[in-house]
Amino acid sequence: LCWFRQGAGGPSRPLGCARVSALSAMAAPTKRMRIECYAAMAAGEELQPWAYEVDATPGTGELDLEITHCGVCHSDVHQIDDAWGVACWPLVPGHEIVGRVVAVGAGVSDFRVDDRAAIGVQRGCCGACACCAGGLENVCPKILKTYAGPGKDKGGFARIIRYPSSWVFKCPEALKPEYAAPLMCAGITVFSPLKRFVLASPGGSVGKKVGIVGIGGLGHLAVQFAAKMGAHVVAISRSDAKADEARGFGAAQFLVSSDAAAMAEARGTFDVLLNTVSGNAGIDEYLALLKPRGAMACVGLPEKTEKSRLFLHSLVLQEKSLCGSYLGPKADYAEMLEFACRHSVAPQVELYRLDQVNLAIRRIRENQARYRCVLVLDEAVAELAARM
Repeated sequence: LCWFRQGAGGPSRPLGCARVSALSAMAAPTKRMRIECYAAMAAGEELQPWAYEVDATPGTGELDLEITHCGVCHSDVHQIDDAWGVACWPLVPGHEIVGRVVAVGAGVSDFRVDDRAAIGVQRGCCGACACCAGGLENVCPKILKTYAGPGKDKGGFARIIRYPSSWVFKCPEALKPEYAAPLMCAGITVFSPLKRFVLASPGGSVGKKVGIVGIGGLGHLAVQFAAKMGAHVVAISRSDAKADEARGFGAAQFLVSSDAAAMAEARGTFDVLLNTVSGNAGIDEYLALLKPRGAMACVGLPEKTEKSRLFLHSLVLQEKSLCGSYLGPKADYAEMLEFACRHSVAPQVELYRLDQVNLAIRRIRENQARYRCVLVLDEAVAELAARM
């Protein structure tokens, strides 16, 4: 299992003198902290135990989070496969992270040791562009992600993670950590567009007809959030296999998208659609479901080789809108967690030990996970067993 230790190591450094003895030329070893984790060594490979080192203490503005829970997201699988062409190796995935603060660097005032905290997909932004100034940090052109990227950073399939404190969020004690973890990616991904198009829309959210396309890891949370916002929620899926579960999550109706007659009857009746599927879904057939000036937001990302097609008449003639939504602005995270606590929005999860990470990934690859997989580290396994 994943653990970390602090120890000596690293290269020797010359003292800078022109002539010194061999003994005096040996610099004192720099203290380092060794973090053991699970990593993919190449695209498509199973994860294996690995370790990397960081400085013994966090730098200015950083903190160390001892991880108790980390969600396994479908985008982690995409990264392991290098489906988007941005992975780096060894790759330590994981961006749905909950744990306890164990160390803070200089200048960190929002967190103290033993605070419960959570981390999502974003680790930074430029802070200077128009997007950042306007509170849209999630679309900053210089966005930094939790792992990979230009810094070849490491994610949360590990015992500890070092992170900029400005992108760490307080995790409500009332929210179970195995639920909080998936909310840091799946939760914010669906909450933010629903807030924008439903909760904060003209006329309010109550009674708005909202369709959630795809009842999976994202969709089952979207159904809950939209229902708790007061919308009339319709779950939309290719078959009726998840109809009972969708109603249990709060859907008032269930629409089978492969049923041509049912789709025809539903044309022009929806205010908002949230498309959560990561595959190449038919855009025109869903746009047909919208009322004039209705909006469809897409949050799923297919592989880069998959190209979508759109017949512009589907948009223009009735002034419908099609947009993307990516993660959420920084301010939405705390609001999302508070909303989930207040309204009992929680993912349906499968729990795995860290050394079972490849089993969790296989469940996701085979579309068998219901609905989010969460890795639980050693101490948290014992705590979880005690309260079950």
